[in-house]
Amino acid sequence: MASTHLSLSIRLPFEEQERHARLDTLTTHVANTLIEQYWTPEHLEGIDDYSYQAWKYFDEDEAFANVGLYLPSRYKRCVMQKVGETLRSHADKRKAFQSIQSVLPDLKIRRIYSRRIKEQLWDSATYLKSGYVDLLIGQLNSYYDRHGRFPDSYFEMQECPTYSKGVLPYSADDGPTSGQAVKYERDEDTQTLTVKLKTPDTLKPETRGDWTWTEHELDGYEAFHELLEHGSLSAPSFHPTQTKTGDNYYDLSFPIEVEHQEKTDDVETVLAIDGGLRKDATAVVVNEDGEQLSVPHFIQNTERERMRNLARERNQLNSKLAYLRRQGRDHTDSFNHVQAEYERVNNKIRHKREQLVHDVANQVLALALVYDVDAIVHEDLRSLSPPRGEGQLSWELSSWARREIISKIEYRAGIAGLHVERVHPGNTSRSCPRCGATGHTTKSPDHSFEVWWGGHFRCDNARCGYQADRDYVGAVNVARVFYSNSATLEHGFRSSYIGDSEIVPASRSAGSRLAFGDAPVAYLGQSEQDVTAGGGSAYIAPAVTPTETKNNSSKPSSSSPATCGVSRFARVTTNCYRK
Repeated sequence: MASTHLSLSIRLPFEEQERHARLDTLTTHVANTLIEQYWTPEHLEGIDDYSYQAWKYFDEDEAFANVGLYLPSRYKRCVMQKVGETLRSHADKRKAFQSIQSVLPDLKIRRIYSRRIKEQLWDSATYLKSGYVDLLIGQLNSYYDRHGRFPDSYFEMQECPTYSKGVLPYSADDGPTSGQAVKYERDEDTQTLTVKLKTPDTLKPETRGDWTWTEHELDGYEAFHELLEHGSLSAPSFHPTQTKTGDNYYDLSFPIEVEHQEKTDDVETVLAIDGGLRKDATAVVVNEDGEQLSVPHFIQNTERERMRNLARERNQLNSKLAYLRRQGRDHTDSFNHVQAEYERVNNKIRHKREQLVHDVANQVLALALVYDVDAIVHEDLRSLSPPRGEGQLSWELSSWARREIISKIEYRAGIAGLHVERVHPGNTSRSCPRCGATGHTTKSPDHSFEVWWGGHFRCDNARCGYQADRDYVGAVNVARVFYSNSATLEHGFRSSYIGDSEIVPASRSAGSRLAFGDAPVAYLGQSEQDVTAGGGSAYIAPAVTPTETKNNSSKPSSSSPATCGVSRFARVTTNCYRK
């Protein structure tokens, strides 16, 4: 059975903070010395071809010949493991750079060129992770802003990485109770964890006597003990950390190996998800008979407006860089200052995107557990079209974030024993889930003018008249395609529509359209009444029926709350169509 390592951090006592600070500083210095020594194309290629543990790639005597300090042998292995993992990461990133180097445009990479690069690499044997490609595009554009051209090699673009913190992985040690750099033992009777760390007495240790064992007894961590009931403990990592107020403290991050739950053979219920322009995900539960078992849930990042502001600031700084370069001032202090601000804002956007990915993935998985589904089904991301008229940031969120969200969902679902399946249909957001006819989209339930990017769906079948939120329609259709075992939407799929199913298309003339039927589902954005707080920066808004319309469904959803982990969900009493 497969397994996954989950990490749980435990804070070390404040009383020994001075010793831990020395370990942090010494590790940072030694690791930076080693990585500078091995930052060459030859070593990146060498460790990329090396299939064993990263620390075994190095010759210990050669690696530490110029350090001039006394370092315990096991401590050296831990530092070599840290440096080796960094080199392997850059070796993979360098291969991604070489994969896209031949398709770079002559000018800065704009949205259309990013799309062309990815389209050309989808079926390429050398295509690596999309996340690497997106990160590289940002880094290449930053290099172009500074130099007015793209780099000829990876090493020309990427400076030697440096460590700002002395993170120390103890994976190269030799056991929990007999370790020579860390020892740890858990007492099940007293529910305590005893940890011993070897730390330096000075920043320049000269002999074995300059290193001392310190013992810490840690207790009261209920979540840690609960997690241990489901897995086995592994060697920790030492992590220097900082509070929001700037205070330093130190953690031990313990990996706990957790066995994956077994997946069911038959998929009877699915959580179908669809990504939209205004929402990060829309989720709905559907069973194999086409019956809808939940109200739709709209998952939205609360930081999107802040990210738009940062994107505008980034664009302004980019324009300043271009102006200074045209003036021949690209080597002045003013240029360097603007460049530093550009990098600072770009890093903020990157961190917020990463937070968005984790939060949305957590919300999707929690919904899947709340409704006890067998699988999570999503649309193949290669079938997605990037949004137009929404700016560069929206395009980045729709392409990079969606792909990363699916990746995180797959990781979490594997632990929970859930299948993650993808379908590759077309027009999932423009096919009626009631009668199967094509439809059009408008800005909202209150508008009747057709816009291709609209968030509200209206069926073109005059005898059906179904309408709903566009992303909700897309999610239902994703489930339909999954159960149909085909790559197309089948018109014979039955839903809540009872009666004459003959398709009578409405007029396809441009301009305003007649509104047939009621609007059963709408996304109204964040409101204090209907939005339920989720984890992190994402919230979940259950589906609502606009007050101006009515819903003919006969079965409302349950009003009882459902909880799962640290995320809270509420099933609001509202009507929804049952499929």
